[in-house]
Amino acid sequence: MPQPDLGDVHVNALLTNVSIAYRNPQEHYIADRMFPFVPVDKQSDIYPVYTRGFMYADEGQRMIRAPGTRAPTTGWAVDNTNTYRCLNYAIGVEIPDELRQNADVPFDMDRDAVQLITALQAIRRERAFAADFIATGLWTGQADKAGTTDFVKWSDYGGSDPFTDLEDGLDAVEGASGMRPNRIAMGAITWRRLKHHPDFIDRIKGGATGGNPALVTRQLLAGLLEVDEILVGRASFRSSDEGASLTLARIIDDDLLMIYATPGPSLLMPAAGYTYYWRPLTGGGIEFVRRGRQDRERYDWVESHSYFDQVATSVVSGAFFSDAVD
Repeated sequence: MPQPDLGDVHVNALLTNVSIAYRNPQEHYIADRMFPFVPVDKQSDIYPVYTRGFMYADEGQRMIRAPGTRAPTTGWAVDNTNTYRCLNYAIGVEIPDELRQNADVPFDMDRDAVQLITALQAIRRERAFAADFIATGLWTGQADKAGTTDFVKWSDYGGSDPFTDLEDGLDAVEGASGMRPNRIAMGAITWRRLKHHPDFIDRIKGGATGGNPALVTRQLLAGLLEVDEILVGRASFRSSDEGASLTLARIIDDDLLMIYATPGPSLLMPAAGYTYYWRPLTGGGIEFVRRGRQDRERYDWVESHSYFDQVATSVVSGAFFSDAVD
């Protein structure tokens, strides 16, 4: 007796409540959390830098004033040669009418396009930050330290002393700038090695039990080092060419950077860096999305734009540890 088979009673269709896509979670990025944002009204301008040392002077006996005389005077010098320039980074997606009309649920062409272009903007800022600031030859609050050359790599649990190494860096920056670093950023592999290091485990294991072993969290390590925040950069980017076999690489790997960062734009403070963004053209944030229509060619377009410049404004306010772990 004839019976219908499975293909007669069911036609495969797209699920509407499940789809798979790969991207960096927002919390994996650190660039936007290291340097404070500074909204600016012009694409380029000057930020003044007071010459370091004037506010550390001890005028000694010269400050003694005789009755009926004027107070001794002093002053300061300002360097007005330091500038920023907010370049326009833009990326877009075109959506032909035929593609839009033929798309089935769960595809949402506008939503998917916005997710893509904003992800690429975040990767661009993260990679720019890593290339320019998670780097040697810049920060002078302490001379660059390289693992195996200037200290024992922290992945060597028997011979390294990361707590002392990090405190030395904190002290050196404070001695050079007057402000102790309050933010530390590192790659995922650096954090993986540090959080298991006996140097830190021994400092917190007093309250550990069999069911509650000692675990080093970023908050605990920040408390031990007396810094406000420890950030771990976990974001990846495609290091292979489009169309080739996919290779993903961490944007920040085995390094560590400590800086003093102000809560926001500040006067008379030695901020390690700022991210300037051109407010009138971004609508108040670091990036914006715009949409438009090409009627003759019959497609819609979606673009993400940013106008920003990440600038190290006080190189004495940071210290860098390169190749810190294996």
